Amino acid sequence: MVAKKVVALVLASAVCLTAFSGCGNSASDNNQPTVSSEAAGESESSKEENNENITVSMFLQDSADQAISTDLPIIQEITKRTGVNFEFVAAPNTEDQFREKFNVTVASGDIPDIMVSTYRDDMMKVAEQGTFAALDDYIDQYAPNLKKILDENPDYIRDIRASDGNIYFLPFIGAVKTFKVWMLRGDWLDKLGLEVPVTLDDWYHVLKAFKEQDPNGNGEADEIPYTTRNTQAGVLAFMEAFGISGFEANEQFFIEDGQVKYAYTDPRCKEALEFINKLYSEGLIDSEYATNDTNVWLSRLTNEVSGACQDTTARAYSLGTQVRAANADSDAYFVVVAPPKGPDGTQMTTSQMQAIRGFTAISADSPYIKEIVQLFDYFYSEEGSLLMNFGIEGETYTMENGKPTYTENIANDSQGRSILSMLNIYGHREWAYKQDIGYEDALLDETYVNYRNDMEQYIRPTIPALSFTEEEREVINSTYTEIQTYKDEMINKFIMGKEPLDNFDSFVQTLKNMGIDDVLAVEQAAYDRYVK
Repeated sequence: MVAKKVVALVLASAVCLTAFSGCGNSASDNNQPTVSSEAAGESESSKEENNENITVSMFLQDSADQAISTDLPIIQEITKRTGVNFEFVAAPNTEDQFREKFNVTVASGDIPDIMVSTYRDDMMKVAEQGTFAALDDYIDQYAPNLKKILDENPDYIRDIRASDGNIYFLPFIGAVKTFKVWMLRGDWLDKLGLEVPVTLDDWYHVLKAFKEQDPNGNGEADEIPYTTRNTQAGVLAFMEAFGISGFEANEQFFIEDGQVKYAYTDPRCKEALEFINKLYSEGLIDSEYATNDTNVWLSRLTNEVSGACQDTTARAYSLGTQVRAANADSDAYFVVVAPPKGPDGTQMTTSQMQAIRGFTAISADSPYIKEIVQLFDYFYSEEGSLLMNFGIEGETYTMENGKPTYTENIANDSQGRSILSMLNIYGHREWAYKQDIGYEDALLDETYVNYRNDMEQYIRPTIPALSFTEEEREVINSTYTEIQTYKDEMINKFIMGKEPLDNFDSFVQTLKNMGIDDVLAVEQAAYDRYVK
């Protein structure tokens, strides 16, 4: 276990809601801000008790911008306010490497006091094996801010409750719902005299014009109209026009008339693949989509080779700036458009940010379970929320007309780094707290805030986050992993024309032979429990 440096062996029995801030005899005693008794939910007697600093270990994913460290300003501010010191167990920021380190850490038995992950099922499995503390009673007694949020949003409880009935997690609660949006170079549309595409046919004709009419003006036929950094999922976004989704695992399963269904055995999948294959065969989507990473994707756009993609609204806002910075004479800007309308009029997206998308757990062996719950409950408070969303007042933001506004050193970094990158450099991390939508609003100008908000009308809810029993999870682990591998391989072959779509029915039968119906039965059972 990462060493837990206990600065004080005896902690006061009553610790204030703000995780120890202002709980000493005076603010000057421990150099921490004073919080009123009413705000902190403390009794008069507890005010007189002295709370010494503690050190807790935390397993936390690094950001691509900045390794996590106790030297970062926001981390130091948290310690200043709460009296809690940290020892960080940094985890990689790529999914495969993160999950591998998570599993290795759990298997070692040396569990840090706190573990943070966005991978719900991994966390649920470990929790139900007794690794993490059940938090129901702690939340009731020591987390009034979180309890109020959960009482007002009972669906959140469903998302964090395990199949054994316990709550093991303090949630990161997102505010932004719109996730991936469709975007195109608006200046290319203007240059070629094109209207914003609405239908799939419109998209085909726009991408074909981007391919053939030299919108980048270099006199070369070098355009790759549509690119992606989401590998296969990025081109499968076109499936949504047919009423199904292939973007994420939780979207490949969907609910229709109360039944759990699977996108890749649905007849609409064949229709979608026929359209995507047409785009691929005519060079209208990136031929290297299956291996593209973020760097390749960004280079396609900043080098003005590609003019369309699907990504976040914040990306749409920043991409124009990045393209103009890389090309002195460019007037690049990106417009965000509604999802393509399909043959039967379907116009929807399943790409969305789930309300609960981060899970913070506490080791069952930690001596500081109560204190950690109180620490994170501070981050759900108004004061703590400002810190977690916007950083440190006067350094990363100032209040203007009652709203947080990022300072120049955050909003206009001399090295051109994004606001989000700068906040990460200051120490911002998405552990347990409630996101404020103003956090993203402050990243964007009004046009792109409106784009994001307008896209919400097209979002079709996905299958909810389900909790599986050990037996159900075993079916998924033993069967679905192999199905996914086969499915991904065959879908690429269909798109690239290496496998004729006449063989689609055979592909579906193979999925059934591999046990997709068993997986669907497990998903259905878990869904039926969820809706009870």
